[in-house]
Amino acid sequence: MNVIATDINLKLHQGELIGLVGANGIGKSTLLRTLSRVQPALHGKVLLSDQDIQSFKSVELASQLSIVLTEQIASKNLTVQELVALGRQPYTNWVGTMAEADIEKIRKAIEITHITSLVNKRCFELSDGQMQKALIARAIAQDTPFIMLDEPTTHLDIYHKAYILKLLKRLAFETKKTILFSTHEIDFAIQLCDKMIVMNRDGFEFGRPKELIQCRAFSSLFPEDLILFDTQTGSYKVRS
Repeated sequence: MNVIATDINLKLHQGELIGLVGANGIGKSTLLRTLSRVQPALHGKVLLSDQDIQSFKSVELASQLSIVLTEQIASKNLTVQELVALGRQPYTNWVGTMAEADIEKIRKAIEITHITSLVNKRCFELSDGQMQKALIARAIAQDTPFIMLDEPTTHLDIYHKAYILKLLKRLAFETKKTILFSTHEIDFAIQLCDKMIVMNRDGFEFGRPKELIQCRAFSSLFPEDLILFDTQTGSYKVRS
């Protein structure tokens, strides 16, 4: 048994964008997998809408929580339309027949993520940024109050990193969903997130970015022999 982190106690609210940051190997993905019931917690409880997450049946949980992980999708031969439509699986009947309401949810998810021009493309034809938007659209089509993403900007250039994070910010505000994502883009997360979770070897800090800057939470993330966190600009700088 390998304990990654202990004494984690936090509450996430509707309509918030929450960034989870920390050094490589600190346990960000493990925390997300535990919060989403992909793997069991060693101790304590995870409550979703004031209900123990372990008490949900699989279909019930799929109507409350959608996840975008870093693993590759099963088939990249799917069209973008088909991929996004998979988000409606928890609501369709046993043969997967979609009602008008399901089709409308898919349409809105495609529209809000601006991927209308991609719907007939196969997933293997997409760039990394396009694929990430399609996966986010699938999560939106699932229409859960809580969306969780594991490093959604991996392998993207700086423009598309900013684009994806601004998209998540807009979704949290417009749809009133709670969106939690892990990221290495700490500077961007500080600018865009309502709250942040900062994981380090000594535990974790949770709060609004300005509060975390004031308590020097970001200064303790990395050894200061190479980079320093500038509390004035809210960003990291290479030591000269």
